[in-house]
Amino acid sequence: MFETLTGEKVVLRKARPGDWESMLRNVWGDEEVYKWMLFTPTHTAEEARARCERSIQFQKEHLAWFVALKDTDEPVGLCAINEYEKGHFEECGICIGTKYQGRGIGKEIVLLLLELAFEKLGAEDLMYGYFRENLRSKALAEKFGFHYVSTRMLVRPWDGAEKVIDKCILTKEEYPEARKAGR
Repeated sequence: MFETLTGEKVVLRKARPGDWESMLRNVWGDEEVYKWMLFTPTHTAEEARARCERSIQFQKEHLAWFVALKDTDEPVGLCAINEYEKGHFEECGICIGTKYQGRGIGKEIVLLLLELAFEKLGAEDLMYGYFRENLRSKALAEKFGFHYVSTRMLVRPWDGAEKVIDKCILTKEEYPEARKAGR
């Protein structure tokens, strides 16, 4: 089930047992990443190995991947989408390690996920969400032409932080223009 999606700079691929070390160094152990994520921080090699194994199992049944640099195959992020209702998809998190941000990787991930959803899975629309204070993620959504649909509040389980999440959507009719914007 879509084992890999290949872009110019990155490959979205399924997790492998040895990925725990790179993911701990580049993503899971990156405290800056956590302010934008819902998942619980990972600090030790033991936690990272267990998390990697959970990722491998999860990715077998879900549209979820590690984001690896195309030239080195080193994991530097993760992403996922989910069909929450027939023909209606949502991104379930896009995460890139801090030292890899600002290189166009996020844009490439969104483009790959849009191509998958609209060209291969027959999506009617794709929902995108971001923490309101994450201006980079908001700008990425705007670049592709996603438009605002709702706001939801939540309390992040691992630290009790109150978060505002803005949701936006892109339809299959809007996809051709979004694809152009992402190229």
